Amino acid sequence: MTNRLENIGSIIRNERIRKRLTQEELGERVGVGKAQISKIESGKGLTIKTVTKVLDALGISASVVLKNEPEIDKNVIAYIVATVSEFAKSHHLSVREASNYLIRFKGIDFLTEHYDAEHLLSFDDSVQDLTQVCLNNGGGIQ
Repeated sequence: MTNRLENIGSIIRNERIRKRLTQEELGERVGVGKAQISKIESGKGLTIKTVTKVLDALGISASVVLKNEPEIDKNVIAYIVATVSEFAKSHHLSVREASNYLIRFKGIDFLTEHYDAEHLLSFDDSVQDLTQVCLNNGGGIQ
């Protein structure tokens, strides 16, 4: 059980950092002090009420934490769909062919992992990045 609590605390900590919040800022949103957030992140002092408040403040679904599966933001999904479509057009492929290719050669993984930077680029630049990532992973489309 301790391992599970530490895991929940770790998920909370990682999400707080990803959202560029300090422990103090998260504590203010939740109505607890910095020390309490620190305890929660280390898997100590967890109550259902407090964890629920923290998860709500971070915009995380409790079911995602309990399943330990990452929740993908709808904006990320929309961006990936649009980028796959642009990749398909650029390389004269159907969307299905492009999707299969990008999945096989890690292009979709790349877009998901690097969304924060990639979505700021033009589609042309993103398509170039995807082309290179896939080439690096054994793909043959140039």
